Amino acid sequence: MATIKDIAALAGVSHGTVSNVLNGRGNVSVEKITLVENAARQLGYTINAQARQLRKGTSKRVGVIVPRIGIKRYQDLYLGIEQELKGRGYEVDLHYTNDLTHCEEKILEDVEATNPIAVVLVSAFGGEVRGLRGDGRLILAERSVEKMPEDAVYCGFDYGLAGREMAKRCLGDGHRNAAVFTGNTKYSNYGRFVKGIQEVFAAEGGNVRVFSSDESLQFHTAFELLTDREEFDAVIASDPEAPACLAAAASYRGRTSLPEVYAVTGKELRPFSGAVPYELNYRLCGRRIGKYIGGLEPGTADESLLRLENDGFHHCPVKVCAGAEDLKLLMLSGPTCKALEQLLPQFTEKTGIPVRLMEAGYDELYRTVKMCAQSSPYDLIRLDMAWMSELGEALFSPLPEGESWLREIMGNFSASLGEDYYRVGDKCLTLPFDPSVQILYYRKDLFEDARIRREYYEVCKKQLKVPETFAEYDEIARFFTRRFHKNSPVDYGTSLVFGSSIVAASDYLPRLRAEGGMEVGADGRVKLREAQAVRALRSYRDAFLNTDRETNSWWRRAMEAFSDGLVAMNIVFANYASIMLHSKKSEVIGKIGFAPVPGGRPLLGGGVLGISRDSRKMEACREFLKWVYDEKTAATITCLGGYINHRKLTENMELLELYPWLEGMEEAFAAGWRRETERLSPGFNEFAFEDILGNAVRAAVSGIMTPEEAVKAAAERCGRELY
Repeated sequence: MATIKDIAALAGVSHGTVSNVLNGRGNVSVEKITLVENAARQLGYTINAQARQLRKGTSKRVGVIVPRIGIKRYQDLYLGIEQELKGRGYEVDLHYTNDLTHCEEKILEDVEATNPIAVVLVSAFGGEVRGLRGDGRLILAERSVEKMPEDAVYCGFDYGLAGREMAKRCLGDGHRNAAVFTGNTKYSNYGRFVKGIQEVFAAEGGNVRVFSSDESLQFHTAFELLTDREEFDAVIASDPEAPACLAAAASYRGRTSLPEVYAVTGKELRPFSGAVPYELNYRLCGRRIGKYIGGLEPGTADESLLRLENDGFHHCPVKVCAGAEDLKLLMLSGPTCKALEQLLPQFTEKTGIPVRLMEAGYDELYRTVKMCAQSSPYDLIRLDMAWMSELGEALFSPLPEGESWLREIMGNFSASLGEDYYRVGDKCLTLPFDPSVQILYYRKDLFEDARIRREYYEVCKKQLKVPETFAEYDEIARFFTRRFHKNSPVDYGTSLVFGSSIVAASDYLPRLRAEGGMEVGADGRVKLREAQAVRALRSYRDAFLNTDRETNSWWRRAMEAFSDGLVAMNIVFANYASIMLHSKKSEVIGKIGFAPVPGGRPLLGGGVLGISRDSRKMEACREFLKWVYDEKTAATITCLGGYINHRKLTENMELLELYPWLEGMEEAFAAGWRRETERLSPGFNEFAFEDILGNAVRAAVSGIMTPEEAVKAAAERCGRELY
């Protein structure tokens, strides 16, 4: 096997230079990086990650020990831990015990020999578990024990609450004679689950029988339950595998139907078949454990991360007598509308309410809703949030804030979504529908490449890092534009979107605010500070040279160029970011980084949804809102490329694996701005203001006016036309 010495000899460099290159240090010239990489490739050398860890003198191994690896919840637990720690230099090893105590002891000994920083254990011992012999931390997952080892911690769900809530749902659905199909009750999770069910049935006067066994005997127990002399009208199961197990046993018995089954399941985007699901988010459990482990080495481990909530049941739409008339929706064309359209048949099937959806482009939507302000044929209208001040009161009926269904919906939105999405004056008129905010997306693989980092240093005399200011952004964009830097691995540094006045204003406004070029006076009027506005516009115009010099009319094209691997960075609204991944030819899957917009003043965008003041179908509108804002619907629409805000989306590991920037949206929403309703004079027309500003941007970039002339003309138009 080739050694560092061999590589150094072939490349003609020192051992230290080879070590620096192989360990990704940036203090080596591009020329020497090329020599070392070519030599290593020629000799077939690969660096050993474990050896690198040992050289650093720290152990970043984590052992995960579960009863079985074929059980979905344990797969989710492991994936959550691995997803959190994989990018932070940890090695996560998975082991299984078959719920045998002697196997667990042997595996623990083997794991301890690797000097792990932590061991995550779903223990086969019911009463007492020994602590670790090394310096690592023991984390008991799912199953707690009566005698916790010193310095051990526990992470799991409230299994007693799960039992109680499932029993209440079962009894509420009219079932009085239920079987409990569960694992061995010597384990705390199963014991507490059964106790919770028994408490509720005892209080309500129902009858419940418990069928309990080790998971290896689950199929046998299913036969026992189905051949019992009692005829049960419901089964409450502690595991997601139970419905399939019962169905298989029933097929052998010649039974064509089963009692109603209620089952504890994991967190799934896809509908769970065969049972009414009660969700426990094991993948989130794993991720929280991973975050806790990540804090052990610096001494910042936070035990509050290990306290989890049950997700439980989701809203189930009810049949509504909607008459012969359809529920009519007016929506903006785009990813969320497309995703919603695919799910509408489910809403109709569950509620009996037919839906007709009318979609319109941005400018067409504005013209349509202005006409609807006089008389609307629609029941529900998606309005751009920037038009709320002008059109909100004319379009929408106030929402009943005192009603519990609406309070529940509003309580599930992110706390960082401001009042601009809800109110005009003191009236709550709408709910956030596809709220969005600008985020910086960049090619993480380019920013982390040692060769590129060194070349950037040689060209720009500074370290390559994610930009925090627009000056840094433009400098990096120029470096990645091949017409200025022939060695660039991509064609262009960035994209701009200014094919119409409104999108041009959106593209420019973060630069304007970062420069301090816009202020709201004491009289509530917007004023342009011309010197600062000119600097921002000049930088925007110059940034055009770092693009393909196309006047993109919408953010879709910018994201398609990024997806095709042509562009290093883009600033776009997050509800269009899924386009990067949905292309079959995407070149950036697994390579996408995200960060706050330079200057820290991202623009809020997206839409709001309200009930038309002319609608007479209030009950149907209410059921639609309850359905579309349910967590399951919101998650599915988001998975399909749209976006419906719900605070639980950032706990959905499947979604975060697809769209990791969902977490970044929370911070961006808090920093974002748009309408500033508390400071602006009443009746201020955001659409008109952005139209004026966008026309100035387009005039400057196209060369029709200088930045100075364009800003001066925009300031004069604002004073003349807005007030």
